[in-house]
Amino acid sequence: MPPTTTTTTISSLTTDLFYDAVKNYIDYNKPDPIAKRQLENWKLDWKNTDRKKIDASIVSGENSFIDCPATNVIQGTLEICGDYVAVTIKMKCVWTNGKKKEDGRLSYQMDVVSAKFIERKNDNEEEEGKAERKIRKKMISRFSQDSYISKIIALSTEEKSNNNVLCLAQASIYVNTDKFELEERVDVSDTVAETLRRALWSSTKSPLDIVDMILVLPSLPCHNSAAANSSSSTTTSSSTCTTRLANRAKLRLLEDAMLDECEKEGEDQLIDDLSISPNATTSPDKYEEGKEESTTSSNPKRKKKKSKK
Repeated sequence: MPPTTTTTTISSLTTDLFYDAVKNYIDYNKPDPIAKRQLENWKLDWKNTDRKKIDASIVSGENSFIDCPATNVIQGTLEICGDYVAVTIKMKCVWTNGKKKEDGRLSYQMDVVSAKFIERKNDNEEEEGKAERKIRKKMISRFSQDSYISKIIALSTEEKSNNNVLCLAQASIYVNTDKFELEERVDVSDTVAETLRRALWSSTKSPLDIVDMILVLPSLPCHNSAAANSSSSTTTSSSTCTTRLANRAKLRLLEDAMLDECEKEGEDQLIDDLSISPNATTSPDKYEEGKEESTTSSNPKRKKKKSKK
């Protein structure tokens, strides 16, 4: 019998889908006014990878990224422009459907490939006031001294190479219910997430927030996602391809990010409870007591008595 061929669907997303995902995230999570304003000010630009440039080995199943011919591929770059920094993230999702809805194999990866400072808010410099330009200059100077942000800015200045990226998240999921087989491997970089939080959503307190936000974007094609079912977006039928494997990947990635956050909080608690020396906890009180004693024992100023002649 001749070998069966697998038809691969390459989904083409639109930028409108990403705006819809951000809007739905805001409506559902209701962040505080400052965080909401920062999200609403995001400027997004999604570019699909040209079909000819998509790795042919991924489609044929000869690449380690996925060990069987792919039935669906989403690949492209998303530029997110915040208030002062613009970050470009490469997103790739490859999956193969199984016999059942829950079955199949999925591989997903997000890499930060470049970043730059936004020198001007608008193309026309006259539209931005003198005070705004002054604030922008100071903020960019401040961000350039940030050790986290400087690493992603350096991605644009260093020589381009395949390894010149920072991986934000990656997941590999395999499910076969008939054979009772399940494989889940996920990893979220807490350092890269913290970098994106500082660069794009600084009003939030945890890198978990930026991970949660990015995972709702349609580059991870979750089943019954709001972006995929949005009627306001004008997309082709291939753009709404979803898989339940993406839902599983999203949950596991969030769990990994939450675990990192819990470990960090535990370390912070250990540092708070750390006693440098046996007298460390008592020295401040002694200092205060000594201060009070020295104050009370010091000779107050007295008025000079006139001597009687």
